[in-house]
Amino acid sequence: MREFFSTKGVFTPKNLALLAILLAVRVILNLPFLTIYLTPSFKLVTFAYAADAIVAWMLGPVAAVAFAFAGDLLGFFASSGAGGAYFPGFALSEMVTCFLFALFFYRRAVTWPRAVAAWLLNLAVVLLGMNSMWLILMYGMTAGQTFTFVRVVSNLAQSPLHIVILYFLLTRLGKLRERL
Repeated sequence: MREFFSTKGVFTPKNLALLAILLAVRVILNLPFLTIYLTPSFKLVTFAYAADAIVAWMLGPVAAVAFAFAGDLLGFFASSGAGGAYFPGFALSEMVTCFLFALFFYRRAVTWPRAVAAWLLNLAVVLLGMNSMWLILMYGMTAGQTFTFVRVVSNLAQSPLHIVILYFLLTRLGKLRERL
């Protein structure tokens, strides 16, 4: 377990450059014009998690959690606060997502069962759990208003797409890394 949380060799100049590039990609993927919204406050589809998964897979949980926090903060400033005021709860959600991805992918073979399990656990804990709680805190909504049928159905309907993206992205990068 100690090796899992080790930062030895993680924050090298080469890896810091990689983190900076992926951070820029993450911020761009999370910009409002590249995100599909159902309503102004309800994000329907975003692909910023792809950069999170790459960092978690390559560099582990410590780098991934730090990356998620930086990505959330920079993403907010890059979008000029288009979604409203900054709320740190969503940074915590991003950090948990990256930690979950690291649990399933760091120093492990990327398989279909792992991709499915990682996404579904993220869906249950973060997307439908934590993010619903943050919306309740931010907007004073009741749990019923936040945890609506549309929210659940849209996240479940998108899950196969996100699982396929996770699997193919990480397996293809693994093959590319082997060639290099």
